[in-house]
Amino acid sequence: MRPILVRVVNEDLSDLLPKISHQSLLVWGAKDKATPLYQARKMDKLLPNATLVVLEGAGHYSYLDKFPQFCKLVSSFLKDKNTDI
Repeated sequence: MRPILVRVVNEDLSDLLPKISHQSLLVWGAKDKATPLYQARKMDKLLPNATLVVLEGAGHYSYLDKFPQFCKLVSSFLKDKNTDI
């Protein structure tokens, strides 16, 4: 199973990102070592309608590390975009 996980995690799908036209919110931890911030910045550039928010002091699980801020961000994003889930 490990070889499959490694293959999936390392697959580069960046060529698909420009094809995603829907509004996207990228929430990243500034201290994320598993998926470093440079990858978020790359996604932000490739996604045509992306908003990148970096949570200072947060790691890979930024939504847990900064839970109140994360909830406010998502709530605001959904209200601004008139998005229904």
